[in-house]
Amino acid sequence: VARALDHIAVTHAPNRTNYFSGEQFSTAGMVVTAYYTDSSSRAVSGYTYSPAGALTSGNTSITIFYTEGGVTKTTTQAITVTTINTTLNSNSWATIKAVSDAGKGDDYWDVGDTKTITINGTVQGFTFSNLSIAVFILGFNHNSSREGNNRIHFQIGKISNKLVGLCDSNYGSYVSSGFCMNTEQTNRGGWSNSHMRKTVLGNSGAPSSPPANSLLAALPADLRAVMKSVSKYSDNTGGGSDTASYVTSTTDLLPLLSEFEYHGARSYANSAEKNYQAQYDYYKAGNSKVHYKHNATGTAAYAWCRSVYSSNSSDFCLVGTDGSAINHYAYGSWALAP
Repeated sequence: VARALDHIAVTHAPNRTNYFSGEQFSTAGMVVTAYYTDSSSRAVSGYTYSPAGALTSGNTSITIFYTEGGVTKTTTQAITVTTINTTLNSNSWATIKAVSDAGKGDDYWDVGDTKTITINGTVQGFTFSNLSIAVFILGFNHNSSREGNNRIHFQIGKISNKLVGLCDSNYGSYVSSGFCMNTEQTNRGGWSNSHMRKTVLGNSGAPSSPPANSLLAALPADLRAVMKSVSKYSDNTGGGSDTASYVTSTTDLLPLLSEFEYHGARSYANSAEKNYQAQYDYYKAGNSKVHYKHNATGTAAYAWCRSVYSSNSSDFCLVGTDGSAINHYAYGSWALAP
């Protein structure tokens, strides 16, 4: 009795079953097995499938067709397609994370694209009451060999398309708390042990358990749920010596930018920092570095960098009101743009 094709089945799922809108189905890793009327079976090639073009959110399965001896049989493979909007702000943070995880951010969005968030809560004595502010893309997979793959780096933030820094009510004053790098006039301990890193920004905690009264705690929950840490290199000793071995890594969720990440050049930071860092694409493209006060957007502000001023034991680097590299006492209250 001549055998005939009875049915087909996917006996090994493809490597990918999750897709983004606009991508095409890949058969890589998939095994299709044909079963015959004489109870025999074999893996086959030469099958076709539909849809073969760009996938959309309405596609929940792929139909596979195989013909042999004039007989055609079909089977299906379940897939999931996530719709990606090329307007960054129209996507949820969960969708942005999925694209980031796949390393495909720059397939859909551009450096400088913005997404609006709401900052709400008290940060070291200053209350943000539902502040609407845009975060914007600084770069895709920035300095990934050192800082981590499959990441989209954002900066806080812009208001009415103006680069701003977050300022507390003590802006411009010397303080022992609030938005200062340290509560005393010292840069000893560098970025790693700074009041700014641990207490103000909240890098000593986790997205699910941010330190109380930190900026991390004031960020929206859906953003915190998808945040990834990065390995940032900085002078983590301080004390006024330009010593290469002082540059080590920290694991951060909300780092300030370094002098080199802003300017692509070293003026006051530890001269070894630039060996471990890269200028962000947003600033490399020539965009303005001038920050304005978030609560007075007509007024330019000094904005903190995480880089220690390597020539003395009292200062950290800042971006000046004209966008230049400067430095100032660690216990001054200046703007934050992490």
